[in-house]
Amino acid sequence: MKTFWKIWSFVVLYRALYLLAAVLFFVHPVLRAQTPKVGFVNSNTIRERLPDYQAAKQRLESLVADWKRQADDQLAHIQALEEEIQKKRLIWSEAELKDREALLQKRRQDREEFIRKTFNSGGTFDTEAANIMRPVEAKIAAAIQEVAISEQYDYVWDKSTQPLLYANPRYDITAKVMDKLGLFTDDIKAKLNDAIDKIEREIAKARQEIAPSSIRRRLSRMAEEAKKAAEETLKEAEKEFKEATKDLKLGQPQDTIKKEQPK
Repeated sequence: MKTFWKIWSFVVLYRALYLLAAVLFFVHPVLRAQTPKVGFVNSNTIRERLPDYQAAKQRLESLVADWKRQADDQLAHIQALEEEIQKKRLIWSEAELKDREALLQKRRQDREEFIRKTFNSGGTFDTEAANIMRPVEAKIAAAIQEVAISEQYDYVWDKSTQPLLYANPRYDITAKVMDKLGLFTDDIKAKLNDAIDKIEREIAKARQEIAPSSIRRRLSRMAEEAKKAAEETLKEAEKEFKEATKDLKLGQPQDTIKKEQPK
């Protein structure tokens, strides 16, 4: 009985592997056909070479520099008033000293309020940055949408804002978007083609490994191995049978009934 179950397990394993190979071969193309086409883009790469973005960036940096100069001027006036109060504290009247200290407190509050309204979240910097960058971002978004529609992509991810753990370079439309914007892309296309060539070689190797002929060869080898294992199991069973029966002494059968003598 033990030997029977060993042989039956090999048969079941062989059939299961054959069925699995058939399912993967016939079902996988259907599933792939139903998968949405997804592309991705690196918007930071586009911004770095877009003249409109560089001009907008310089304009925003100029505004930031002006705001910092205003804050520095306010700080200089505060420091000057602090020094004046220290020098003339003893010669001013109590009323004059009180007025100067009140003015110092107001200047400190004014500077803190200016910095808060300018640089804190939702402040002047955020408002101006949105106004300055909005036309640039709209231009980039329009180019991305145009490429996505012409290339029939269902979804396009922005790699700059939505990091991807892995993305096939064949679906990188960054260079195509830059072409729409009239930007230089020769070096980017060269790097992209190298990445695509590498992935194509890997895919070709993988396809060769899962090709029907390759699967048939694997199944044939597995069948041979199963057959060999079954033969070895049978030999082992025969050996066990011989070992179990070698000590038995089988004699010739004897008649228990005597033949009648003729009268």
